[in-house]
Amino acid sequence: MKTTPEYSEMDFYVKGTECSPFSTLAPHILLGDMQETADKGAGDCGFDRYVISKFNACWIILRMRVHVDRFPDWREDFTIRTWSRGCDKLFFDREYEVYDNNRNIIGYASSVWILADMETHRPLIPMRIEGLAEPRVQQDKLVFGEVCPKFRPSKLEDFDGSEPVITKYADYSELDHNHHVNNTRYVAWVFDALYKYGLDISKVNDFTINYICEVKVGEKVDIYIKKTDKGLLVTGFKGEGTHVFDSEIYIFI
Repeated sequence: MKTTPEYSEMDFYVKGTECSPFSTLAPHILLGDMQETADKGAGDCGFDRYVISKFNACWIILRMRVHVDRFPDWREDFTIRTWSRGCDKLFFDREYEVYDNNRNIIGYASSVWILADMETHRPLIPMRIEGLAEPRVQQDKLVFGEVCPKFRPSKLEDFDGSEPVITKYADYSELDHNHHVNNTRYVAWVFDALYKYGLDISKVNDFTINYICEVKVGEKVDIYIKKTDKGLLVTGFKGEGTHVFDSEIYIFI
């Protein structure tokens, strides 16, 4: 059996087209880079997407928390390290660290994933998939000291009849190879909403997002914001109030 490394890494370079107005890497691009690294990490653990597709399974991310001391600058090289903490029943915990080119940690993140049926997206129990390798643990370190939190789901009535801050559509350029809006685009939508709300985006360096429902081509998502004791809650609803995502922004305003 191939030896499982203690962690997996990928190197990146910040292109101008990936930058925010601050000439630093845009948050949703960073999440995309983390997920590319997660894909490599899954492969290092024997759970590459091509391997699990033979079992009619796919990876689905449920939630993610990200803290960034600073976003990498334009033209800067940086490295993302990730490791799997194995599987607890249905749930795979994956942790991350972001390093600058001097090997200083400039950010870290935690995420929770499941294996799901490729057609129905219903959760699968890994131990019950005949022929699938046993989930592996690379290391047990938790970057936040706890697993990424799950929120109490929001309801449309929680926003007291207020108007959405911004409305987004699942147009062609929002779709990924799974033919739905990629989860990193939800983060881009969150930051668009925060900007329109009037928040100083440069102050946002710690946030969590819970993914509730996929968004398919042509669907409209209304995004609302309200203040909480932790900062701000950004929530998306589609159709007649179907809950799409919740994102907590940890900032005092």
